[in-house]
This record gives sequence, C-alpha cells and structure tokens, in this order.
Amino acid sequence: MGNVNRHSGQSSHPTPESQPSGKRHRRTHLTKSVDKLLYLLSQGCMLHKVKGGGLLYPRTFYLDTENMVLKYSGSEKRLRKKRISWPISKIREVREGEKDYSKRLDPYDRGRCLAVVFGTNHEVLYLMSETSQMRDDWIKGLRFALHMDQYMDQKQQTDRWIREAFQMADKNNDRSLDFEEILKLLKQLNADMDKKYVLELFNKADTTKTHGKPVLDAEEFVRFYHMLTERPEIDEIFMKYDDGKGYWTFSDLCKFFYHEQKLDLTEDQSKELIAAFEPQKQLQLEEHLSPIGFRTLLASNDQQLFNPIHKRVYQDMTQPIINYYISSSHNTYLTDDQLRGPSRVEAYITALSRGCRCVELDCWDGPDEEPVIYHGYTLTSKIFFRDVLSAIKDYAFQSSPQNPNSRYPVILSIENHCSVKQQTVMATYIRSIFGDLLYAPEETPNRIPSPHDLMGKIVIKGKKLPNNLSNTDEGEVSDEDEAADVSNESVKPPKKDSGHKIKLSQEFSACVGFKAVGFKGVEESINSKGIFVSLGENKALKLIDNDRDGVIKLNQHMLVRTYPAGSRTDSSNYNPVPMWNAGCQVVALNFQTNSEPMQLLQGKFMDNGGCGYLLKPGFLLSDDRSASPRTSRKRLSITIVSGYQLPKPNDSKKGEIIDPFIKIEVHGVKEDTQQCKTSVKENNGFNPRWDEHVSFVISQPDHAIIRFVVYDHDRCVDDFIGYFALPFHSIQEGYRHFSLLNKHGDKIPMALILLKVEIKEA
Repeated sequence: MGNVNRHSGQSSHPTPESQPSGKRHRRTHLTKSVDKLLYLLSQGCMLHKVKGGGLLYPRTFYLDTENMVLKYSGSEKRLRKKRISWPISKIREVREGEKDYSKRLDPYDRGRCLAVVFGTNHEVLYLMSETSQMRDDWIKGLRFALHMDQYMDQKQQTDRWIREAFQMADKNNDRSLDFEEILKLLKQLNADMDKKYVLELFNKADTTKTHGKPVLDAEEFVRFYHMLTERPEIDEIFMKYDDGKGYWTFSDLCKFFYHEQKLDLTEDQSKELIAAFEPQKQLQLEEHLSPIGFRTLLASNDQQLFNPIHKRVYQDMTQPIINYYISSSHNTYLTDDQLRGPSRVEAYITALSRGCRCVELDCWDGPDEEPVIYHGYTLTSKIFFRDVLSAIKDYAFQSSPQNPNSRYPVILSIENHCSVKQQTVMATYIRSIFGDLLYAPEETPNRIPSPHDLMGKIVIKGKKLPNNLSNTDEGEVSDEDEAADVSNESVKPPKKDSGHKIKLSQEFSACVGFKAVGFKGVEESINSKGIFVSLGENKALKLIDNDRDGVIKLNQHMLVRTYPAGSRTDSSNYNPVPMWNAGCQVVALNFQTNSEPMQLLQGKFMDNGGCGYLLKPGFLLSDDRSASPRTSRKRLSITIVSGYQLPKPNDSKKGEIIDPFIKIEVHGVKEDTQQCKTSVKENNGFNPRWDEHVSFVISQPDHAIIRFVVYDHDRCVDDFIGYFALPFHSIQEGYRHFSLLNKHGDKIPMALILLKVEIKEA
C-alpha cells in the first residue's frame, strides 16, 4: 500500500556511533556553532529597518526559536497599528542584499543588508546591520530557523501556534493570563463556549496555584488549550472500532483503514503508524493507539484530502510539451491594475515560487540603451529587462514549499516592442545571464521536445526570423501584440494596419527557442511551422463555441496561449476552465489577483508534484473525435463533518463570533458545473459541527476541480474566510482533513475542515 508513509521511527541519518570520528567531530562542532549563533541572536541585535525615501529606523531585533518568531523593540510609538513580530512560518525567503532587486537598498552597502520576504503578497522587511558579519549571522540564523519550522511535527506546530496565541493575549507582558484575559482570547479565536465549562478547565490546568489571582503560565495554557480543543466528532469515529477498550490495537487500525479510508494496511505498517503518532510511551510499547494519537494521525499530511502520491511528479514527462497544461502568468511584472499599477521584479519571483512555468515580459525601449518592461501605452512603472532576467535565472529552478519540483522548463513569453538596437542589447543580456540554461537550437528539431528534455532550461517564446534569411543584422516579421488589446481611450495605442511588419534583430531571433505566430485560422496556424499561438480571452471563447474540434486540433499541433481581455484593466481574471476543457495549454492569468480563477489554477496545479506541468487527458490528445471520457462517470459523496478553529475574515470589523457555512463547487465541463452549501452555524467558528451530506454526479472527472469555500454569513454580503481546491482525481476517500488557505493561497494556521468522502461509479 503506497499511500501510507512507512514510519519506522528510525533516522535516515547515520548514528553518531556509525560515523567516522572526523565526521562526528564536525557534526558536533556544527551543532555547537549553530546553538551559539541562535543564542546570540535571541539576546537581541541592533538592526536598521530600511524604509522608503532613504529612511532608517534603528531597532533591536530578536530571533526567538522557542516560540518561532522574529520580533523587535525600540519603537516609541504607543498606538502601533503595524506588527512588531513575525512568525517564522510566514517567511518565504531570506535574501542577501546583493540579490535583492529593490531600489530601496541602492543608497546603502548591500553587503550589510538583507531582505526577509513573507508569504505571497510582496511583503518584504528590509534590514541593514552594522557589519557584514552581523548581516551574515542573521541570514544564517533565520534560514536555520526556517528549516526548523518546516520540519516540525504536528504536535510541535500546534504547541507553537498555541504559544503565539498566548503571547497575543498577554497584553501586559507578565507572562501569564487570568480568566478574563482567556475569555477575551477565546472570543478572538471564535470560541463561544459555556463560561462554567471554561472555568472548570482553567482550574484543572492551573497546577501551580499561586496566591492571589489565579493565572495560567505559558505551559499551563498549552495544557488548557489541548483540553479545550478536544474533538468529540473524531472520538466518535474512534469508538466505532475500539470495542469499549479505550484504545486501538494494530488490528483495529487495519480495520479502520480498510472500511473507512479504502486502503489496505499491513500489520507492520499499522505498527509503524502507532509508533509514529502515539504520544504516550507506554501505549507505544504495547502497540496501542489512544484517541489523542488517532486525532494526530487523522490530521497528518498523508491522511489529508489531497492524495500524497500526487505531491510528487508521477506523470509521464517524456511526451511533447504540447501535450501538457502549463501554469502560466499574464503581465507577470504587475502587482496591481493594468493602467497605473507598479511593476516589480519581485512579482516574477513570487510567480515562480508559486509554480508558474510561463511568465510574460513586455519589452520596450528604455533610456541609455537599457530595455525596460512595463505595460505599453499605460502609466504603469518600468523595471529593467536585465534585472528581470537575473531574477528569473536565480529563481526559475529554486525549490520552495509551494513549488518543490521546480526543475521543469520555464518559458519566457516575450512581447517585443523594442527597436532593433535594443533588441540586440536584449539578446546580449539573454546570452550572458542565462548562458547554458538557454534553449535555443540553431536548427529546428525533428520533434517537439518534452518537459523532461528541457529540464533546467529557459525557453524564449517570441517572433523568429526564417533560417534562410541572408546574413544581415535584421529582418521583418508580422506584428501581433497584446498591447493593441488595451481597452482604454486615454492610453490607446496607435492603430496599425493588418499587414504591419516589425523589424527583428538577427541576434534576438537566434535566442528564440519557441517560434510564435499570429493566429490566422486553425489550418494556417498549424501549417506555419510555429509552436506558439496566442488568443485573447474573447477570441478564444468565440472559437471554442464555434469550432471546438478545431481548437482541440490546433492544440494537438502547437501550444495555445490565452490571456485576459484588454478591458480587464483592474487585473481581474477570466474563468480558465473552458480553455482547459478545450485543451488550451497556456491559460495565462493575472497572478496578482487572488480571486476564484487563480484559486482554481492553484488547485489544478497542486497535482503532479506542483511542477507546473500536467499531462492532458488522453482523449484531448487523440485525433479520433469519437474518443469520449463519458464512460468514467463518477458519483462524489461528501459528508461535511466539522470545522476547527476557523478565523474571522481579515478585513472584518465585527467583534462578534462568526457564523460559518461551507460552499462546495464542482468546476468542469458545462454539465458538471454545480454547487451547494451547508447550513449556517451561528456563533461558532471554533468547532462548528455540520454532519451534512452532499452528492454530485460528474460525467468528465478528468476535467473536474472541486473547490470548498468557507464564508462568514452576513445579512448584506457574506465574508470570505478561506478556500481549498483540488482536482477530482487527487481526492482521497475516507475521513479526510484539509487546511484552509487564505486569498493569497497561504495556509491559515490550525484552520481545518473534516470530511468523509466516498467515490463510486455513477
């Protein structure tokens, strides 16, 4: 049985006894060195916060690895609105100042600067130290803490989160909470509980019994919180298989997995799970699992709704690249609207870290022969072409928690509006920065390469001159570009006739690995010897409606890129599902706009290890139009059991407890598109219980994406709390949790939904 981890309890590292004495010495020395460094950073160091406008703010920063937070003191502001601490879990990257692309650091010695990047919303903390050694110490310490955080087990993560809640409630910093402070904290955490019951648990947790007002210290509060958050719905599942014993044997665990999780567990595997998840040593020795151990097991990664097998690359990656969906971004440089929004190099880093494998560069002539990137004919800010290339080189194949399998090719969709002179400058940068990473064969290959063939390669998609062109510096190609699709009178580009030609630099043309052609019709595009064709949203939808078979045929021969209509000046996104259903591979969305379409894209591309490439269903690759997926109709039955620690909406100004409900949606072919929602649970975001059943018949499961959205019910507009989306075929049956994600796609700490899932032939 491949879905269950083999928890042997044995370290994969050599034991000290098995290592040569030299290695043991180096390992011990390294451990002492790191411990010493973490201790020094925990005592506090003076660092300068670098703000806009060249302002520096000296603050004493501390790295607290016990509570896993980065914090500072030293501000004289009393009425502070911004945070003065950051959970280590929120850090996406710790970056040397030399490797950051912000102009904010230009006035300073970058060798003394670092950038701490948080989440996926372009939030960066810029710091400058007194010395380069101090800067390096902070980079090393923060990276080590980040590594520690990523490898915490379930209980450690829970306890850390509880301590964060404790610190949040300890307003007077006396390292204790009285009963009234705890009641206020519970209200903040959406817990509307019986006061007498809370007091009973408070008194039980107060083991020190100090004189005066009863209080709980941090450790007592952790105990109190564990008692408070017992989950009766999970205990009920446990009691179905314990025969009144109060514990499970390995045989009971096997029965549970067989009947509920639809998985066969061997005796050895069940014993390994008990050893891994049972917290009580005596029960471990007896090979028994307690209700607490079962709760931890059920919340573990392998028991989540998303199939753990799909967290790694498991699909055939050796087929031609046109056979794959590719995670793709539109106007990647923008972080806001299409008319006046800022352009940032950081936006490329964010997109790549989220698994994007096709980014867009709109290139224009810049000052001093430096090509720039921005949204042409608009007031968006400009960034240097060379800076973007440097960032892409650094981050294209850098593994991250969101994108662990990042070795598959990155495509640069270049909209080229530069003069021949600056195109030649672009070519020079492309060659010098990418070097051997660039895929640019001198002769057109006999077959279209696969993602596997192109691993670790960067591919330029753009206009290309014919190979038989005479040996000149330039040539002419047809001009079709997205800038002409901007729909705003104040920034309207000049009109061009349909046969307009642009001059193309021979050097730039030689850098292009995927030739782009303008769409003149299905057959003409197929016969053009190009590999890339782009269609605006409206043209694509019209073509799909009028000639679906033609669109499918087109993307069996070349990559079809779709992009948002020019009228979407607010950077809103179109629904990508109809494009995917017709086989379009490069369905580009505005990554900066975190609404339903982006949530569907993120959910779809969680599959296949999050590598950004998904093999299309076989019937979209076949020339036989009678090939049909309808033989695989499925019935998806879901019992929404409960929620756990659902937060208030981020922008909520309400003081009351939330009233949550869950909306379940199926996104796929038109006949499969459906949705339903649960009842509203009033005044309970802490542990709402539904036990409500829903069922969907899905005719084309290969196209279906299931999206769960949690809302706070309101008389006016229901407030978004969090979501989770995944492909139908990545769902695990049985009792399954999923973690809620916020609108940026980041995990909300501790927030879980428990389901029971069953899939049958329909």
